[in-house]
Formats: sequence, structure tokens, C-alpha cells
Amino acid sequence: MAKNLVIVESPAKAKTIEKYLGKDYKVLASMGHVRDLPKSDFGISVNGGVSFSYVGLRTANARKAMAAIKKEAKEAQAVWLATDPDREGEAIAWHVAELAKLRPEMTKRVAFNEITKSAVTRAFEKPREIDMNLVDAQQARRAVDRIVGYKLSPLLWRTVGPNLSAGRVQSPTLWLVVEREREIRRFTPREYWDLTAHLATDGAETFSAVHPVGEKDKFSLPDEGSAREVADRARPGPWTVSRVRRTEKKKKPPAPFKTSTLQQSASSKLGFPMWKTMKVAQALYESGHITYMRTDSTNLSADALAGIGRLIEADFGTTYHEPRTFTAKTKGAQEAHEAIRPSFVDRKPTDLHGQLDQDALRLYEMIWQRTIACQMADAVYDATAVDIESNAVPFRATGQILKFDGYLRVYREVADDESEEREGVLPEVGEGDVLSLRSIEPAQHFTQPPARYTEATLVRKMEEVGIGRPSTYAPTVKLLGDREYVRTESRRLFVVPRGEVVTELMESHFAEVVDVEFTARMEEDLDEVAEGSKPMAPVVSDFYNAFTSHLEEQKDKMTRPERPTDKTCPEDGRPVVEKFGKHGLWFLSCSGWPECKWSQQLDEEGRPLPEPKGTGEKCPNCGEGELVAKTGRFGPFVGCSNYPACKYIKKEPPKEIDEKCPNCGSPLAEKRGRFGPFVGCSNYPQCKYIRKDKTKRARAAS
Repeated sequence: MAKNLVIVESPAKAKTIEKYLGKDYKVLASMGHVRDLPKSDFGISVNGGVSFSYVGLRTANARKAMAAIKKEAKEAQAVWLATDPDREGEAIAWHVAELAKLRPEMTKRVAFNEITKSAVTRAFEKPREIDMNLVDAQQARRAVDRIVGYKLSPLLWRTVGPNLSAGRVQSPTLWLVVEREREIRRFTPREYWDLTAHLATDGAETFSAVHPVGEKDKFSLPDEGSAREVADRARPGPWTVSRVRRTEKKKKPPAPFKTSTLQQSASSKLGFPMWKTMKVAQALYESGHITYMRTDSTNLSADALAGIGRLIEADFGTTYHEPRTFTAKTKGAQEAHEAIRPSFVDRKPTDLHGQLDQDALRLYEMIWQRTIACQMADAVYDATAVDIESNAVPFRATGQILKFDGYLRVYREVADDESEEREGVLPEVGEGDVLSLRSIEPAQHFTQPPARYTEATLVRKMEEVGIGRPSTYAPTVKLLGDREYVRTESRRLFVVPRGEVVTELMESHFAEVVDVEFTARMEEDLDEVAEGSKPMAPVVSDFYNAFTSHLEEQKDKMTRPERPTDKTCPEDGRPVVEKFGKHGLWFLSCSGWPECKWSQQLDEEGRPLPEPKGTGEKCPNCGEGELVAKTGRFGPFVGCSNYPACKYIKKEPPKEIDEKCPNCGSPLAEKRGRFGPFVGCSNYPQCKYIRKDKTKRARAAS
């Protein structure tokens, strides 16, 4: 038995660390969290204090991992808890110690921001005790999230539909997306026009100039008539250069990555969804390639800065090196204390071809480039603005050329919803020069509504308003899709009716849950618990008492959403109302329900779905209704027109394809199950073969 037992979260991390420790150390993985609050019970007692009823996780991996840890801990002289350097990692270390009943005198906590031999060695030279402030901050977060989710979600099940949830961070994040959709609907486009003059110098060099000049005069040509009137006034000329301004513009490099900016850039540059970015980054961290990837910090260590500087000067020259420090702009920035960077800056992406898979290499390359770029000189442009007049109508031409590439030698980026400046070189002109007009073109424009969020811009907004923290951004945004509150099209997040209805109910009955400022203040309270300046119990108990009291007031007032309409029922003439169905769409219903059962389904845009088409077949189940073609939440199907009295659905025979089952030799067939289409054996249930389509699954996952 080894004298020293080291506990980490994952096997990959264990494997990397084991290389750096001697034969007296044995490294085991806890496989993540080892215990949690029970699923079937609230698990939190708030009665003169706050206590938690934790239970060990019962998954096979968790049980096996804890059994191994307990066995090795009995023989070890010291147990080193080397979990991640944040609140979640601190909590895992504490849970392992509690569950394994580790004696305090033999338990040592070590934390490191990068998995390198020097960082691991330094950490083991300076062990500490488990930081209960960080543990309490994690427990407080878990508690307030549990209070909202456990108490409020059942009301959503009752009033909206199953598989729904509310959350302290999730609900205000959804509100941001819903509010953006409302802004788009409220938006009224405003028309404006501009003129583009195509001009030429005496030397026949051509360029373009635009009127109006400056943002303040953007709407000076409100319609086509005014645009053509000004064009006719300017057209005769003379077209004279009135002013030429030449300036030097500098562009600074961006700060090194923190969690939110890594997620945003990976979305914009690589097309990665956030969950994928964090999964790949986790693997890069655990294999020792990058520093810890959940951080609010943009700091770089002195050793890292020195290494970056040496590399820049060796590869690009001293003129490209400009030492910089960056300060985190996020209020309450915490967690790890260094930006995301390569563990070894001299390990270039080209050195890792064949060692990393394509996704890992692309993400590593982006991290490496940004880390190097942040210590490089500004990019310098020569910018020129030429003002031109014709009959008192001003035009302006702008251009710029790159004079010194600086950090752009290594790293370029255009974020979502930002346009890259692409201005060309203007010909050499001087004040008083007369130009010739080739053509003048009026163009119509309309102001545009705010863009719908992408995952990247939503995280940027979450960070800006202070909701969530690095460890919660990706899972929160993913949950909105999992709960079918939003759908993604062309990387944009669209609110679906279910998401709007849930948000409207929250605004009406639990405004504090979707209040961005309230959520941000709670994050600040949790930060103070982590710093030790505020005890955990009052934060949890105050929130619990206020929330449960409000819940009692509102729970009977929260009913299934219903809206009046100006329509009347075609069957009995009573008013028609819109009701929200359990499958996530509005439908029209007679207000006389259940006496009158007339209804009509609406689509996502609130338009009536086409009436079911008859097939001419009698229902084999009831013998009275006709089989009709309908559309349900899982797509088209054929069912009895006598629904809901008769719930018969015709099962279409699976379509066979020209392939044989490798198990029994029967034809394979295209089928549809609860998780979508698949290919399986036509001889089911005698043969239960299902073909694994890796390409399709990989495409769906990405």
C-alpha cells in the first residue's frame, strides 16, 4: 500500500498527476461528486439553523470509486485532496472527507491552477486545510437553487406541463431571451436613405464617398424623394476635396481568455456550442495542456509572462513584445486566480499534431494564439478621411491601411454581432482637388431590430448583468434547450411558446425569480460567503423564509394560462378562448368546455393548424370514427377522429431498406421511436438489433 493517497475528480486527471508523483503516492478518482441532496426529498432543514441531509450517490461508478477510496485510506498515512481549485472542487474534497470519514490530522488539501510538474510539486509542498468558506458558498448556492427548483417547479407541472423547471439563474436567463424577443416585436423599422458617389481623380483612380456624413445626420434623407432631390443637386458638381485628414489608429489586443470569453470565441470562431467548449477544455486541462478553465480572472502569473515574452522576442522580434497586465471587469470576479492559458507557452499547436484530436487541437490553438497575442504590440493603421463637397452637399470617403500588424500577426477575431472593419486604400488627393463623378446611387435602408441572442452573446449579457458564474454559464444555457423553452436556428436562440408562458407566469406571481438585479445580488451574497465575510446560514434561511412565504400566497393564484379572443365557437356560439396545452402550444377552445369539446390547435406563431384530413377508413377500435391524418408533437400520424373518446393511433408498418440484419438476417427497416428516427431489425421483438449511426449522432450532438 502507498503511504500517500491522492484524490482527484477524474481518471484523466489522476493519470496526468500520477506521472509527477513518486512511488509513495497512489492517485484515485472520485468520478466527480460523491454525494448530494436526495432526489425524493427536499433534504434541507431550516429551523434555527441550516442543515443538509446528504446521501451518497448510488451510481455504479460513484459506489466503486468510494469503496476504493475508503479501502486505500485505511492503509495510507496521509490523504491528499487534489480536486479543482474552485468552490465546486472544494465541496467535492469536503464530501469525500466526510463520506470516507477521514481523520483531520491525516487529511491535506492541495489546489493548483495547472497540472504541470512544477505546479503540482509546489502545491504538495504547501498543503492546507479544507476551506469551509468555499464549501459553505457552494452549499448556499446549492440550497437556494434547491429551494427555487424544488418548491416552484411543481407549480409549473400543474399549470403548464411536465418536465419543466424554474431556477434562480435559469429563470432570469430565460427572461433575457424572452425580453429580447419582445423588443424585436415592439420594434418599428425606420426608413432612411443614403447616396454613394463613385468618383475618379485626374489619374483615373476610383473610389466612393457617402452622404450623409456622420451618425447624427443618418436620417436626413428619410425617403426616396428627398434622396433623389439631393442627388440631383449634387450631380452637376464641381466635386471638390474640402479636407483631408490622416491619423494613426491603434488597436489593442484582447485580454487572455476567461471562461465567458473562451465560450464566446469558441462559438464565433470554431462554431462550438458551449457544452462542447467546456468538455474539450476540461480534457485539455486534465491532460496538462491548459490551466484551469473555470475562471473570472484575466491575470497571468509572472512565470507565464516571462515565458510568453521570451517566445515573442525569439519568434517575432523585440518590436512585437509589449508587456501588459489586465484587470477583470466583472464585479465579484472570483474562483481561480489566473486566466486560461497554455500550461507551457513554448508548446506550440504545431507540436501537438497527432497528439490531440481535431477539436482539442483547434481549441488549444485558439487559447495559445490569444495568450501570446495579449503580450504583443498594438496593431497600427494609417487612417484617412476625405471630405468632398458638391453644391453644398457633403460626402465623405474613409480608408485605412495596416501599417504594423502587431498582435494581428498571431490572432484575429470577430465576435458575434460585431462587424470587422474592411476599409481599403484611398488614392492620393489634396485639398482643392476637383474630382469627376462616374455615378451617384441612392440606396434605401431600414433600421434593424436588436439581434436575437446566440449562446455566446447570451453569456456575455449574463456576465454583464451579474447572473451566474463561470461554472454555471454553459449548463444554464443548455438547460433552456433541454426544457424546450428555446430552440436554436442558425445559432440564434428563438423563444418558443412554452418559454414565454413560463416567463409570464414568473413575472406575474414570482417577479423576484426573474429579476436580474435580485439574482445578481444573490451572487454577491454567495461571493461574500466564499470570502468569509458573511455566514452561510442567514443567507439561506432569509431566502428560504421570504420565498416560502411568498409561495404560500401565490400557489393557489397560479393557474393554467388562458386568453380571451374575439372568436365564437362554430358548434354552440359561445366565446372561444386560447388555452395553453400540455405539449407546449396554444390552442383554441370553446369556453363551454367540457360541455362543448370543440378545439383547434395553433402552431408556434399562433396560426391555426390545418384541419385533419380524412382517409376514408373506419376506426378499427371504436368502429364509429374515421381515421384522419393529424400532426402532433412528434410529427404527422393517423388517428381516430373520435378522439379523445377513442385514442386509437394507426401504426404504420416500418419501411424496409436494402440491408440485412447482422444478427438474424431479416431486412432492416426505418422506424421512429421516442428519441427520433432510427434503423432497426424488421423482425422485432424477436430480434432487437438497432443500427448505431455514429455520423448522424455526431452531427446531432454538435
